[in-house]
Amino acid sequence: MREPRVGFFCFINYKDRRVFSGIPYYMRKALLARREMLIVDLGNPSPPSFWEKVQKRIRKLTHTEKPKIGSPRYQAKYKKFVEQVQQQLRKTPCDIIFAPAASEELSFFSTDLPIIYLSDTTFKLFNQDYEVNFEPQEIEWRDRQEATSISKASQLIYSSEWAANSAIEDYQADPAKIKIIPFGANLEDPPSASDALSRKLASPCRLLFVGKDWYRKGGEIAFQTLSHLCQMGVDAELVVVGTTPPEEMTHDKLQVIPYLNKNEPQQRQQLEQLFLTSHFFIFPTRADCSPIVVCEAGAYGLPILTTDVGGIPTIIENGKNGYMLSLSASGEEYAKLIAEIVSDSTRYNQLVHSSRQEYDNRLNWERWAESFSEIVMNMAH
Repeated sequence: MREPRVGFFCFINYKDRRVFSGIPYYMRKALLARREMLIVDLGNPSPPSFWEKVQKRIRKLTHTEKPKIGSPRYQAKYKKFVEQVQQQLRKTPCDIIFAPAASEELSFFSTDLPIIYLSDTTFKLFNQDYEVNFEPQEIEWRDRQEATSISKASQLIYSSEWAANSAIEDYQADPAKIKIIPFGANLEDPPSASDALSRKLASPCRLLFVGKDWYRKGGEIAFQTLSHLCQMGVDAELVVVGTTPPEEMTHDKLQVIPYLNKNEPQQRQQLEQLFLTSHFFIFPTRADCSPIVVCEAGAYGLPILTTDVGGIPTIIENGKNGYMLSLSASGEEYAKLIAEIVSDSTRYNQLVHSSRQEYDNRLNWERWAESFSEIVMNMAH
């Protein structure tokens, strides 16, 4: 019997590691490594060319709007994509359709093939937790698309209990069709266990914060944590990567690196060194689904201090790969927890080891692909 053919159905360019935090790129890469199934690319994605990068930059600078949801241009875009996919399926028949983060595409797609729909959230949760200010008509469209995708799917995969529960409660998804599989770390070259576990407490205690959105990712609380640690007499420093704090937030123990491009080897190595030489990954996010950067910190054995919001409780187990504090927790509370941990080197070293262990056991793409493969095999037989 031949291996099942799984069509990778996604409008976004899943061959570009910068799209959607690189999730489709690394997901597909892990699936291609499995020998028991064949992955068929649908939609003709391609690695981004120089001119595509230039055009994207121009669109950003000129604020060229995407077609409004529901508009004739919007519908034409997705109908064209779906027609292209149908033509591909006639030439290369598939057994199963895999649709990661593809609620828009699925709402235009008709097929008799079984569908696996994957997401890290639902529209209801996204609209509730993220300050996007959708227009009422757009809310109606996106909510309907979410409901359609869930009802069309033979199998639903969510990256967290938080998202899965919303699918059940808000969209009447059948719990029997749902599997929860946490995402992996988007790393081209994960550190060896020996490198990750060689971390030892030292002075100064370095806190690493990585994120584009200073406010949503809790940058202000990370800064307050640094201030309180210094006031408590703990020799600490904070390295901020990916964003620039407001001008009034200055400190002689604060280092800011506004941007590091993971696609550039030298800059990627610089980021890797920061993960290897820091002592805590501080991530007091206000709203998040399944942040990949938390999984990446675990690959480096870096203990994580974050918030009990969104899908994070599926990733973090208190005392194992870090700690979750409440959304209302202040920088002072983060500082007290850090001071408590660094005062006990045995506790810290155990946290480093169990952080890496959680990555090895659960939070990598190979483990994700293995769980996905089990679903495909059960559907194919």
